[in-house]
Amino acid sequence: MRYIIVRLIVFESYSVNKIHESNLVLLDEVIYEHDELMKDMKELKDLKTKLESLEESDGNIGIAINNLDEARKGMMSFMKDFSEEFPFDSYPMQKDAREGLDSKILKEINGKLQRQKEVVMEVSSKFSTSIDQAEKLLD
Repeated sequence: MRYIIVRLIVFESYSVNKIHESNLVLLDEVIYEHDELMKDMKELKDLKTKLESLEESDGNIGIAINNLDEARKGMMSFMKDFSEEFPFDSYPMQKDAREGLDSKILKEINGKLQRQKEVVMEVSSKFSTSIDQAEKLLD
């Protein structure tokens, strides 16, 4: 009986560590994509300014400006939601704060990180599409 209990404790510890490692990988991926998008924020603004300065009255220009705005709004929304979901002073932002968290809570956090990754990748897609669209109109 003791052997079974010891095995369960070892397995739970292994499981908790694996989920924690997965959380850290996901967090790093989300933060990396966020940082890359932040580099493009100025480009969104610059492209919008250039499109607005065109004297042509083309419906495609208005659509492109709207798409640039939507990409920026998507980023702002992502950052707000992410910071509310994962405050800077708690796990996983503070890796040491995982003490006392069981596998159920870590799995919940993993699911939330997965969703945040999906959101930031959608924002990334909006950035790419809107930038490409604006650049084509400016050529």
